[in-house]
Amino acid sequence: MKDMIDKTYLPFIAEELKSHFISDVDAQINYYQKSACRYHKFMQDHPDTVGIPLTAAKKPRQIEKDEKFWTITATKNVFDHPLRTRMLTQLLSKTFGPNPPIYGLGSWDECLEGDLRLYFEACLSSLQSYVNWLRSNLKRRQIISYVLDAAARDNERTLEGATHVDAMFINLKNGFAWLIEAKVLSDVSYSISFDNYRNQIARNIDVMLDKTSLPGSGLESRDPGKSLFSLLTPMSFKQYPSSRLYGWLMQEYRNNPNALERDLPHRKEMNWANLQQRIGKTQGFCPKEQILAM
Repeated sequence: MKDMIDKTYLPFIAEELKSHFISDVDAQINYYQKSACRYHKFMQDHPDTVGIPLTAAKKPRQIEKDEKFWTITATKNVFDHPLRTRMLTQLLSKTFGPNPPIYGLGSWDECLEGDLRLYFEACLSSLQSYVNWLRSNLKRRQIISYVLDAAARDNERTLEGATHVDAMFINLKNGFAWLIEAKVLSDVSYSISFDNYRNQIARNIDVMLDKTSLPGSGLESRDPGKSLFSLLTPMSFKQYPSSRLYGWLMQEYRNNPNALERDLPHRKEMNWANLQQRIGKTQGFCPKEQILAM
């Protein structure tokens, strides 16, 4: 296809992607186009890439390991498939079990029937309850003086920015949502600027549990009680989960409810056992094909 961004890593034209971004659409698309152009020029200039040092290849060949590209290709291939509901049902059953671990929806078909959308870089604002808790416990969560000084300068600052969910399947009819954090080679962040002990997975789960969508964002219909979270990585890291921090965290969160309570200390009277069921097994990318592993 003439205007395809990249036949392997992003086999779609720009127009096909625009409906999957909620804000800054042109800037979002421009990121992928520029990266792909840089890649194509490098490959044209170097017919034989064997032996090219990392320092020369890393930036122009970024899309080969860019989780943004991988995430779109994997999830959109499923979303656009003629058997989308069947494929998603298989994936969700493998990830969370044969029945949805949420109240009000008795089957995966029921979760998916209606106005299903797929969004990338979906923005969920930080919880005010967490920010208030962090401000009250800042000196227990941060040990660096200049960071504490910065936090004290403006008592109105949020102390945590919005979370951008890599991919989100959302049913605008019934509020069901599947939030996906994706990694290729990188690991999860193990802290934020003002909280040394808040990891990226806990942060994603935290914003999932409240209505944190801004008015007009297209995400207002998401029901926190009908939202699920899982991690998406290359298949090889599913086989060697202990090589990454997220491997340990996902296993602990799925097997030990006390771990969730430990890492979400601002939440009280939470049904930790139910939340545990809403954190799915890590899904896998298939190398090169970049489709979700079935």
